[in-house]
Amino acid sequence: MTDWKDDLKVAAARIREQQKNKKRERSRFEDMENFRGRKGFNDTGIPLTERAVKQQRKNKLSYKKNNYAGSRLNFINDARAEAARQRRLDNPEHKKRIDTMFKIADERIESDDKQQQYQVSLQRMQSRSSDTSFRYMKPRGYGAEAADDGSVEIDSYAVDAAGASVINHDPEFKDKVNESIYRLLKNEKKQ
Repeated sequence: MTDWKDDLKVAAARIREQQKNKKRERSRFEDMENFRGRKGFNDTGIPLTERAVKQQRKNKLSYKKNNYAGSRLNFINDARAEAARQRRLDNPEHKKRIDTMFKIADERIESDDKQQQYQVSLQRMQSRSSDTSFRYMKPRGYGAEAADDGSVEIDSYAVDAAGASVINHDPEFKDKVNESIYRLLKNEKKQ
């Protein structure tokens, strides 16, 4: 019974040794250090190697703010932030600045709104003055047929297309000789 267990131990040791001795491709940036001494990162903190990317992802995933919620450090930081906020709000100069900023912002928003309303009213007036056809249209009920007054709408494109295909239509010829005779006679009539 111990034979297969020994064989398993030997096989696991051999696999471990092979994994350890595996050569991976080294990037030329792996040994490069930034100004903080971190290998594989440039000076702005951007990872240059695949290994550095994996390390950065791992670090980001492991750091979650939820892990620190309710911790003593979290309470201390919240208390300090609240105290600083209270000091700022108690300071009359700071309060005066904030009120002035809100007042200026409200005035700008109001003037922008007035300008926008003015532009909209101008556009409405211009569109009404340039296109008055909608004022004189008589409303028709749904399903009411338009009265046929006998007028015909003529489209210049349709007339040109019809003239080229129907009006000036040349007859079909059996051979080229008859066609050339027809064209010569037609040209003499025009001249």
